[in-house]
Amino acid sequence: MVKFSIPAVAVAIGAGVSSTYAFAPVANTGARSVASSAPLFMSSVAAPEQSPLAPLTVWGDRIPDIIESQNELKSRKMDFAPTIKSSDLGLASDDKEGQLAYVREHAMEIKQQMVDNGAVIFREFDLMKEQEGFVKFYEAIGMKTCLDPLHSVSARPTVNGDKNSPVYEAVNKESRKNFFIGMHNEFVGTRAPRAAAFVCFKAAEEGGEFLIADGRQIFRDLKTELVERLYNRNIRYSVMELPFFGWVDNFPEFVRP
Repeated sequence: MVKFSIPAVAVAIGAGVSSTYAFAPVANTGARSVASSAPLFMSSVAAPEQSPLAPLTVWGDRIPDIIESQNELKSRKMDFAPTIKSSDLGLASDDKEGQLAYVREHAMEIKQQMVDNGAVIFREFDLMKEQEGFVKFYEAIGMKTCLDPLHSVSARPTVNGDKNSPVYEAVNKESRKNFFIGMHNEFVGTRAPRAAAFVCFKAAEEGGEFLIADGRQIFRDLKTELVERLYNRNIRYSVMELPFFGWVDNFPEFVRP
């Protein structure tokens, strides 16, 4: 598990999703696409047309031997969420043009790191401190925009208020303030983006840390008996949202809400 404070940006591939076609390294043509066909370069923060729906969730084929898969993972060395710092690249934190040029030049490498390592963390990048630069950042990588999986219930407003904007706020509804949202994949029922980029434009006055976890490591470290029982009984969770109770205070400090 990785815990980081702002300023930082994380791009993460959807753990547990079997298809990663949208983020396999491809040649950078200079054009961006919000759909799987017609290319489009977004010259403004909001696309002129509404983004497509999030891709359908792909569960993949049944694993013949779940224990063998877990043992294979235990024998493999895994690196999670490498960090890219602007200063390590010889760039000043406010060199937005240099940072954007770096992302464009290394887009295939960054996408491969997402596939291999689950997530990539960017630090000291002023480019992503505002929405316009954030959009340029993920366009440069070649990420395809889609509607929020929660679009149909309007759970998340867009940052700039434009309904066609591809940048959403976290769920901040008043009705959810007494709920603890645990570690989860970025999917809602039948729809799941293949990857996501997370950023904070305004840091919290207190706290505000963001947690990301490697689903492969969670699977690897679960007790073998539990993995076998869950898989053989076809148990699959649909949501990780808990109302606050006193027992939450017994959690380790770094995962408390």
